[in-house]
Amino acid sequence: MKTKLAPTIRSKLVLLVMACVVPAALMAVLLITHDYQRARDQLLLNSLSTARAMVSVVDRDFASIESSLITLATSPYLASNNLHAFYNQAQEVLKNQRDQDGINIVLSDSQGNQYLNTHQAFGSALPPHTEIIRLEELFKSEQPVISDLFFGTVSKQNLFAITVPVPGGREPRFSLSAGVLPERMDKLLQQQHIPEGWIAAIFDSTGTIVARTGKRPELIGKKGVPEIVKRMRSTNEDMFESVTYDGTAVQTVFSRSKLSNWALAIGIPTQDIMHELRNTLFLLILATIILLACSVAAAWLIGGRIADSIHGLTGPALALGAGKLVTVPPLHLREADEVGTSLARASEMLHQAQHQANHDVLTGLANRALFHEIVSQQLALCERNKSVLSILYIDLDGFKAVNDKHGHEAGDKLLRAVASRLKTNSRHSDVVARLGGDEFAMVMVGAHMENARFVAEKLVEAISAPYVLDDTLTSHISASIGVATYPESGTTSEALLHRADGAMYKAKNLGRRRVALATPH
Repeated sequence: MKTKLAPTIRSKLVLLVMACVVPAALMAVLLITHDYQRARDQLLLNSLSTARAMVSVVDRDFASIESSLITLATSPYLASNNLHAFYNQAQEVLKNQRDQDGINIVLSDSQGNQYLNTHQAFGSALPPHTEIIRLEELFKSEQPVISDLFFGTVSKQNLFAITVPVPGGREPRFSLSAGVLPERMDKLLQQQHIPEGWIAAIFDSTGTIVARTGKRPELIGKKGVPEIVKRMRSTNEDMFESVTYDGTAVQTVFSRSKLSNWALAIGIPTQDIMHELRNTLFLLILATIILLACSVAAAWLIGGRIADSIHGLTGPALALGAGKLVTVPPLHLREADEVGTSLARASEMLHQAQHQANHDVLTGLANRALFHEIVSQQLALCERNKSVLSILYIDLDGFKAVNDKHGHEAGDKLLRAVASRLKTNSRHSDVVARLGGDEFAMVMVGAHMENARFVAEKLVEAISAPYVLDDTLTSHISASIGVATYPESGTTSEALLHRADGAMYKAKNLGRRRVALATPH
C-alpha cells in the first residue's frame, strides 16, 4: 500500500497565506461592489434632482413667454381693433426682447383663423391655426395653454406654441400665441452643462422629442424610445435602464412638470458608470495578485528556513539514538534552537547515564561489566586477526588495614590515587577497570605474556610507592598482580579473568608485591 505523503511546512504556510489573502480580497470586492451600488444609486438620485431642476428651468422659460404674451394681449391696439398697429407693436417687442430668436407671434380667433403672424407680412393670406382643439381648451379654462410639438404651416418647421386668451368680451374671441422653435429648448439644454457623454432630452406631453443633446437633429419630432414613453405615461418621475436610438445602454431618470406636462430625461451611459467599477476591481485584482505572489514567496522562503531548521535537528536526533554526544549548531529559529538544546541536554544526560552505568563512580575507571564487554570485543578482533592480548588482575596489599585504621574517606582517596597511577603507567590502548573493592584489572591488546609481565612489574613498583593522602597522613600499600594471556590462558573474557585472578592469589601466596603468570589451560 502506497504511503500518503504528509504536507510540508511550506505548503501549509502557502495555504495559510491564501486562506488570509483570498477571503480578504473577496471581502474587498464585496465592499467595493456595495460601495459602487450605493454610489450608482446616489448618482441616479442626484441626476433625478438635476432633471427636476432642468424641468423648472423649462417651466420658467414658458412662464417668461406667457408673461410677455399676457402683457401684449392688453395692447390698446387690440381693443381698438387696429391690427396693423398691433402687428408693428408685436414686431417691436420681438426685436427689443432678449432670447426671442425663433419666436413668432400669432393672433387668431376661436376657430383658428389667423389674423396676423409675425413670420409673414401684415395682410398676407394665412392658413388656419393648427391647434384648434387646444384653442377650445384655452377659451374654456381662460388659462394659458402650452401645445405639443407640431409642424407649422407658415414657418414650415417643427415648433410648439404658448397661447394666452385675449381679455375682453368681443365676438369672435381672440387668442395670442407665441410659436417657439425647438432650438430654444436646445439652448436651454446646452446651458445646463450636462457631462460629456450623457444624454438629456426634453419631451412634450405625448413623449415627442423636442430637444436633445448629442447632435442628432433628425430625432427632433420623433417619439422617444418605447420604454421612456411608456414610463412617462404611467408616472411623473422614475429611474430605469433603457437603450437610446444610438443603441447605447443608459441609466435613465426623468421628471415630468405638473405645470406644462412636459418632461425632461437624462441618460447616463451604463458603460461610464461601470468604467470606474471595472477600473477599481482591476486595480484590486492586480493588487491582490501582487500581494498574493509576494506573500506566497515570503511564505515559501520562511517555510524553507523553518524546514532547514527542522532538518538540522535530524542529524543530532540520529546521533542521540546512536548514543553519541550531540552538538547542535545555531538553527536561527528559536523553537528549533530550543529543541536542539533539549537534544544536547538529553545527549549529555544519556551519555552521563551510560558512563555511570559502565564506569566506577569513585575512580572513573571502567566497571566489571564494561571491562567484560571490552575484553569480549577485543577477543573477537584477536581471533579474526590472529593476535594476542593479556589481562592483568591487580589486588592491593594492605588496603584493608588503611581503610580500617583511617576510615572510608581515606580509603576512597587511596583508591582514587591507585587508579590514577594505573592510568598513568598504562598505554592509551590499554583499558583499566575497577572490579570492586580493592581489585583492579587491565587489558593490554597485542601484549604477549612476557610484555604483560614486564608492565605488571612496573605497576607493582608504581603502586607500592608511598601515598600522601593529606598533610598528616601517608599510607604504604603494595599490589599483587596475576597475568593471563589469550589464547594460552583462555579464549573468553570470563576464562581469562578467572585465570588471572588465580595467578593473582598465587602472587599473594609468594609473599605479596609479586607478579605471577597463569599457566596454560
